[in-house]
Amino acid sequence: MTTMAIHKRAFPPVRAGLFSTTLILAFLVSQPFLNAQNTTESAAENAPPQPGQLANPGTQANNGNSAMQLPNTVSAPPFTVGDKFAYRVVQSFGLRGLLGAFVSASIGQGAGSPYAWGGGVEGYATRYASAFGGNLSRQSMAFVVESALHQDPRYFPSEGQPFKSRALNALKQVFVAKTDAGHSQFAYGRVISAFAAGQLVNAWQPSSTGTVGDGFKRGVYSLGGDLAYNFAQEFFPFTRPHSIRHRH
Repeated sequence: MTTMAIHKRAFPPVRAGLFSTTLILAFLVSQPFLNAQNTTESAAENAPPQPGQLANPGTQANNGNSAMQLPNTVSAPPFTVGDKFAYRVVQSFGLRGLLGAFVSASIGQGAGSPYAWGGGVEGYATRYASAFGGNLSRQSMAFVVESALHQDPRYFPSEGQPFKSRALNALKQVFVAKTDAGHSQFAYGRVISAFAAGQLVNAWQPSSTGTVGDGFKRGVYSLGGDLAYNFAQEFFPFTRPHSIRHRH
């Protein structure tokens, strides 16, 4: 039985450039939305809603965009920067991060992908390390963006709503986040980190699975994982963070 050697590869200049370009383009595209958000919030005369609650439909905070409006959700004290860091640490080293890497590595092992990583314990360990490193990179990026834009990383479940509304709430909060002031905003940290980390993983992938398209698919899979986690928190309260589970 032979063991296939795994060689470390330097970060290819082309992929490094693509990764940097992805971040720059995401930043530039987000500027009009950020400017509009800052303008509407500074112009608002009414007191902001309580943390964890949405502004009333049609108010300036939501800029009249029904796509950004969520059903009424539970209320929770706002997160500090330290709270956001702790949240992302749990997402990296807690049950979700470890279990997510286990599932990803198991799927890759079963499919024999990437083929260059071989099989057996060594192949599985390499796949697990890749999945864990990708998630750690994403959580780090999300923390930086969310802290800079004052976005809350938590999922806010709805209550007293029919199943359809609750399912829609879970879906929307993949792309919509609460701000520290309680308004709704496009989830820049969540979405940008998913696709940026998807490209960063290409740094240690073999050429067969290290293309821009592969990085894009990893970003989509990451958001799919967010959707599944949202559904779990919506319908199974024990999966929620303590700050949401034990309301004030």
